[in-house]
Amino acid sequence: MEEILVPLFFFGSVFGFPLLRRHLIHRHAMDRAALALRQPVTAALPSPSAQADDAPALALRLPEPHRLYALALLCRLEDAPQDTEPATHFLLRQTRAEYLPDTLRAYLAVTPAARQQLGGQGHTPESLLGEQLALLNQAVTEALAHDHTAANRLLTQGRFLADRARVPVELTALERFSGNRV
Repeated sequence: MEEILVPLFFFGSVFGFPLLRRHLIHRHAMDRAALALRQPVTAALPSPSAQADDAPALALRLPEPHRLYALALLCRLEDAPQDTEPATHFLLRQTRAEYLPDTLRAYLAVTPAARQQLGGQGHTPESLLGEQLALLNQAVTEALAHDHTAANRLLTQGRFLADRARVPVELTALERFSGNRV
């Protein structure tokens, strides 16, 4: 009897557990959906951190030369490869999500009094915005220039193919002694 029970328990654990897990996940999802239907939906104002994609809208509110620059930077960030080194990926994501929107918000929040204060220090908000956009663009350019993920992947693939295409030394020595050609 024991010879039958051990394989039966093993078979049940190997094939039964995934089915049980799938059933429990489905049941949990259904319970969450039912709970969501019972609870009233509360409308909350989005927090500044919840405004995930307001950089394009902010860029459209800029004066003309800076608007094009900000939109071009957004396009570069959008077109950047997704499979980059972790440091490059972090910089691109932070620039898109925080650095650029925060820069644009700071410029758009300049009041006439702040404009006057900046003028007293020899600056204009437009020149400061241009410098900050140039810094962000330079950081993105340098990060993408130093990202060698695609080149490393291509070199690795080339080495792999070279190893696969190379005839093993033992095989060529065996061919010489046996006189057979492959």
